[in-house]
Amino acid sequence: LLTNYQDSIYDLSRQQTDSISEHNKMQRYGASMWEKITIKEVAQKCGVSTATISRALNNSGYVSEDLKQHILKTCNELGYIPNSTARSLKVNATGIIGYITSDISNHYHITLAKGIEDTISPSNYNLIVCSTRNNKESEVRYLKLLLGRNIDALVVNSTCDNDDFIINISQKVPTVLVNRRLNHEGFHGDFADCNNHLGTYLLTKELLKYGHKKIYIIEGSYKFSNARERYQGFKDAMDEVGLMPSDHTYLYRYEGNFTEQSGYDAIVHMLHNFEQIPTAVLCTNNATLIGALKALHYFHISIPEQLSIVGFNGVENLELMTVRPTIADYDPYTIGTSAGQFLLDRIDNLSIQNREAIFDPTILIGNATANPRII
Repeated sequence: LLTNYQDSIYDLSRQQTDSISEHNKMQRYGASMWEKITIKEVAQKCGVSTATISRALNNSGYVSEDLKQHILKTCNELGYIPNSTARSLKVNATGIIGYITSDISNHYHITLAKGIEDTISPSNYNLIVCSTRNNKESEVRYLKLLLGRNIDALVVNSTCDNDDFIINISQKVPTVLVNRRLNHEGFHGDFADCNNHLGTYLLTKELLKYGHKKIYIIEGSYKFSNARERYQGFKDAMDEVGLMPSDHTYLYRYEGNFTEQSGYDAIVHMLHNFEQIPTAVLCTNNATLIGALKALHYFHISIPEQLSIVGFNGVENLELMTVRPTIADYDPYTIGTSAGQFLLDRIDNLSIQNREAIFDPTILIGNATANPRII
């Protein structure tokens, strides 16, 4: 009896092992098994020609809606996956558009990407997003990767360290820049952004209205065109009231890199390096604004009683915050849709002259600005 019981346990264990092994095999080879289904088998199942299947899948000719739905349903049931590589060789297109951005963790860039995607999707294009974190080598690696995929078009939020490479690409691949211009001439493509100069100009005027004269501006790297444009807006507003030194060597500046950490570090720098602490802070993007607010909270500096603060770019869920800085707000989704439309136009005609879409920001008044305690 004991021997029979042990034999039964062994048989059951072996069956379970065989079952698990078969399941793992199915998982491992499932994708390749799907790919064995050919367009000819789909055509035979539907009772139509392979050309009809191709027209239905590629929207490249007339197929009745009922037949098209029947074909799509059959493809799904059989597990047929069209060979995108073969299709790209036939029509010289992959249906892929690349978007290289500086920081996809920033809500601004996520929203911009959605604007691009929503614009190109109806034309059967797919978006691949790559995030460089402003790293020169990462940008080159992603550019080469996307070019190796034979992309149909490219959107770049540049590191401004690979201008010659991007300029060369723009001569052959439809290319749109967002937020940052290149620092060298020769780019062939389009550009979409907000009015950087106007945004900081209006924010500065708002602080000046309350009587602030020592305004600490937290900037991005000066290699970025949008950082330079935003400082110019600040400088022009200060110039108008005689607060910019004649040699333009303004004291209260901090060059960061448009990150949350640089916003935090800028406040630490302010507290440790100035005999006279500024009465207001102007952050030139949303990430530095969040970082600055965290630092001010850590050092128990009350807003706006001790320090006023304003910021450029929208902050997600700002209306839920107890401290709501006045911001120069603009819609990254609109910038994304403009970039997407530029791409579609340029895919159809690469020789189009360079174009720009620049959007003016809206000033949203918050509760983080007041008269300075000491003027």
